[in-house]
Amino acid sequence: MCYGVFVFIYNGNREIKNMKKSKVLKYIGLIGSLASIIGLLVYFLPLTKPEDKINQLTVLVHGEKGKDDLILTNRGKVKLIYGDANVEEVINSKGEATFKQIPEIFFHKKSRVEIIFLDPKGEPYKSLNTDSLYKINRGEYVSLPIKLYGLNQIKGIVKDFQTGNPVSNVRISILGTETYSNKFGEYLLNIPIELQQKFQTVRAYKKGYNLFELNDVPIQTNIEFPISLKPKKTKF
Repeated sequence: MCYGVFVFIYNGNREIKNMKKSKVLKYIGLIGSLASIIGLLVYFLPLTKPEDKINQLTVLVHGEKGKDDLILTNRGKVKLIYGDANVEEVINSKGEATFKQIPEIFFHKKSRVEIIFLDPKGEPYKSLNTDSLYKINRGEYVSLPIKLYGLNQIKGIVKDFQTGNPVSNVRISILGTETYSNKFGEYLLNIPIELQQKFQTVRAYKKGYNLFELNDVPIQTNIEFPISLKPKKTKF
């Protein structure tokens, strides 16, 4: 009987040891699986250095009406300038230029950074703020309101289509606002702010000439706009 008890105890201890061993192996397997997953993540996912996240800045370019007035998307660049150092980024579909690697000097306590908008199409967009110098902070979201200038006037010379001579006293008008050419055929038409827009319809008229009318005239280019009047055919 003692022998039977001994066998029972021995077998019981063996089973307990086997169970512990099984659990240990199970835990080892889990740890191995986790290590494999972490290894794959490290391999496939790019690691971002802490300093890369710190030296970031986003500039939102918008119009006079506020941050929802996205007058330019997927167009133009924003440049940050401090001394001889400068960085630039293109504007995305959200009207944002995101800078991911900015020199450390830009964030110094006494640094004042110039933020400007660059338009590849050459239109005169400028910042609404009189002072374009900013004290920027890491990870900041900067608002840059801009306005298209050069919409307030149009000028040029009116000439006879056949002779090329200047024509005086020609009525030039845009949306009811008018002016007259002088003796040299020169004119300057000031456009009220409530009527200002990028493209206008220009009309010119003088008795004895056909009405001149041209749509989609780009006012913002700020270049002279010549007008050529065709004389009416004389009836015999």
